[in-house]
Amino acid sequence: MDYEISMLFPEGKRKALTFSYDDGTIHDRRLAALLNEYGMKGTFNLNYGLLGKGGMETVNGIETDFSRVEAEEVRCLYQGHEIASHAYSHASLTGLPKNMAATEVLKDRYNLEQLTGELIRGFAYPYGAYNSQIEEILDACGIEYARTVESTGDFCLPEDFLAWHPTCHHEDERLMALAEKFCREEKDGPFVFYLWGHSYEFAQKNNWELMENFLKYMAQYKEDIWCATNIEILDYVKAYRELKRSTDGKILMNPNATPLYVAMNGRKYCIHGNEKLELPS
Repeated sequence: MDYEISMLFPEGKRKALTFSYDDGTIHDRRLAALLNEYGMKGTFNLNYGLLGKGGMETVNGIETDFSRVEAEEVRCLYQGHEIASHAYSHASLTGLPKNMAATEVLKDRYNLEQLTGELIRGFAYPYGAYNSQIEEILDACGIEYARTVESTGDFCLPEDFLAWHPTCHHEDERLMALAEKFCREEKDGPFVFYLWGHSYEFAQKNNWELMENFLKYMAQYKEDIWCATNIEILDYVKAYRELKRSTDGKILMNPNATPLYVAMNGRKYCIHGNEKLELPS
């Protein structure tokens, strides 16, 4: 018998939804409140060296309040969400020597950890600039995933988490069509809708309704969707990839503490932490 299985997310869900927003401007206050209102989780990518700085700037030809959140409010503001690194000063890492690029990452990571009391393991590339050398630097600096700005229009998990491509930006004209496609998908999965952007863009263009409409739509399907931070998805996938199998594929052993869920022939199974499961013939 062919014991072909597919990964499911916690509680046997086939789909996950995650958000990634950059720069830590004061508009994160409204965005975090919206995510909280709809029971969603996001990842906020901060530049420690810019916290509390900024003001009115011209961004993409539009006058914008680019003030950054204060360091003192970070813990409370982002409670329940993930804080990740976006480099200490938002420098484009590909334009720096190796040692300076590593300093940008380590300095940001260290200071954010001191500020929050949490491990900082995620990253978003400033300006979307990266290459294989930068990936190696991130890995050496203890970064386990990094988001690009290369939208895929799909819901696939990455093979390389240091080049994690999002589904789309919130201003993508396909946004709601992709949301509908995602929610109506009937296959086993797993599927991840990964939305990214900058909260200041909503204020800049006065289009907060884009996010509100998206959240309202997704909230209708929350029973079928795991709402998670970027790092929660990474940790679950890593645990799943460590699942052990017998030579015939019938016996599954979970060496981690995290319960893992799989689908086979339309049925869902849970392999509890440090336990085995024998699939039915």
